[in-house]
This record gives sequence, C-alpha cells and structure tokens, in this order.
Amino acid sequence: MMDYNNNWNPPVQYDYQQKKIIRRDANFAGLVAVSQTVLLQAVYIVLVLGLSAIGIIRPIDKYYGLGNTGFLLLYSIAYIIGVGFPAPIIAILTHRLINPFASLDTEDDKSPSFPRVVLALLAGLAVCIIANFITSYIVYFFQQIGIQPPEMPNYIDNSIPSLLLNIIIFALLPAILEEMVYRGYILRTLLPHGKMFAILISSMLFALMHGNILQIPFAFIVGFACGYLAVKTGSIWISIMLHFLNNFMSMLLQYTGINLTDQQNEKVVLIVFSILGIIGLFAMLALFAKDDPIVHIIKEKHELPASKRAGAVFTSPAIIASIVVSLILTILSSAIGG
Repeated sequence: MMDYNNNWNPPVQYDYQQKKIIRRDANFAGLVAVSQTVLLQAVYIVLVLGLSAIGIIRPIDKYYGLGNTGFLLLYSIAYIIGVGFPAPIIAILTHRLINPFASLDTEDDKSPSFPRVVLALLAGLAVCIIANFITSYIVYFFQQIGIQPPEMPNYIDNSIPSLLLNIIIFALLPAILEEMVYRGYILRTLLPHGKMFAILISSMLFALMHGNILQIPFAFIVGFACGYLAVKTGSIWISIMLHFLNNFMSMLLQYTGINLTDQQNEKVVLIVFSILGIIGLFAMLALFAKDDPIVHIIKEKHELPASKRAGAVFTSPAIIASIVVSLILTILSSAIGG
C-alpha cells in the first residue's frame, strides 16, 4: 500500500512559506517607499496651488515670490509631511511595532568606540566622494548619447542665514527622516531575509525615491554605505551622521561656489574631494590594519537562495508600484529639466 505522506515535499512547502513572508515584508517596504514618494509630491503641489489661489505666492521666480527663506520653509513643511509621516502611519496600520531608531541588533561589537565611529564615518565619506566621481562619468556618458540630465536646483543665497537654513532643510532633515524611512523601517523589516539582501533592496528604493537620473546612481552608493554602516554597527545613528556629513559637504561647496567662476568652483570641489578622499582612504586602511569587524565581509547563509528571495521581492505589488512610480517621476524630471 502506497504511503502518500512520503510524497509530500517539505522543501517546496518551506520555500513557499518563506517567499510568502518575504513578499509580505517587501509589500510593506514598497508601500512605505511609494507612499512617501507620492505624498511628498502631492503635499507640495497642494500647498503651492492653495497658496496661489489665495494670492500668497506668485510664479514670478523660482521662489514663487516668497523669497529664499519663505520658499525653503514652504518646502520643508511639504518634506516633513511627505517623508516623515507615511512610514510610522503604515507601520501602525499594519500592526508592526517598529522603533526605527532602536538598535538593529546586527553589530559585531555592541559598543563601537568613538575612534571606530570616526574612522567609519571618514571611510564612508570617502565612498560618498567616489560616488560623486562615478556619477560624473555617468552624466558624461548620458551627454555623449544626447541625454541631458536635469539641472540640480540650488537654493542657497549669498548669506549665512540662507546657508544655515539650507543645511537644516537639505542636510539635517533628510539625514534624519530618510534614514528613519530607508534604514529604520525598510532595511530593518528586510533584515531577517539577509543583511546584504536588506542593504541592497533598501538602497535601491532609496535611490529611486530621488526621481532624478543625476541622483539615482549616487544615492544608491550612498544608501549602500549608510545601510552597511547601520548593519555593521547596529546603529541607525551612524548612518544618519554619514548622510548628514555628505549633504553638509554638498551645501558648503554650493555656498563657496556662489562667488566663484565655474572653473574656480571645479578646482575647489576637486581639492576638497581629494583631501577628504585621501583622509577617508587612510581611515579605511586603519580599520583594515586593526582587523576591525566593520571591514569584515558580511558572510551569512540563508535557506532560500538569493534569486528566490529577489523574485519574491520584485513580484510583490507594492515594490512594483514603487519602481513604476519612481521611474515615471524620473522621466518627468528629465523631460521638464528638474
């Protein structure tokens, strides 16, 4: 008599259950990403149209007649609502009790010392600088095939108050809110399915969120560096600091370039990048010399192959929606020039 129980295939059932869990978590990650992308655009448009309707703003210049400070405050309101609200609200609605700023419990050393953190941040900043050079080559390639990347807006006026406001809005806020979303919620949610896997997926969503072909490759590398440090140190605050330092450097270079010619500005940027890059390289060498866990390659085994995990992620409806929406915004951004 045939024993039908022997025909049951546990691995197949296990794979199905694992992919179901991954798809569930990927849907959460995708829903967070697409919601904050859409809400940021929607809130900004609603504010502009609403204030235009009552005559407070007028499309007479890039600041809508509000001046530098007024426009930046308007943008900051839209940004805080659009980026900061979706993740915690969706987490609550889906019954996920997540503290995005808590320890990731993945670190090799549960109390990274101050010197280690400094070395890690300097090394991470060097990676951000490398990302700038890579992006420059990608832009050059696009130009050679007839694709002109949109110009990046610059809202810094030649004044210290404008610089400080830009640092708060374009360096501090993104460092806190974007890391909260992409490392605090998304990476944390995907971590059970593999550390490197979670870093790569969260970095991809982070890059696509920028909706600009000039920023996507750069943001992916920076996002990878932030995710790597968060996982290696177990602290999202390390990735927040790296994110802030990268954006802070950009704000300072934009400010110093106001009174310089394009040629002079390129020289200043090259000098600053070279100095910081060399310092970061020595910091990285110091970590290797100490055989610090931060520079140890992430090695882990997962019962489900990476291809199947990736398949589960990229067939989840929310991830598909997030990618499609981001690509549409990227195309529109390129078409209208920013």
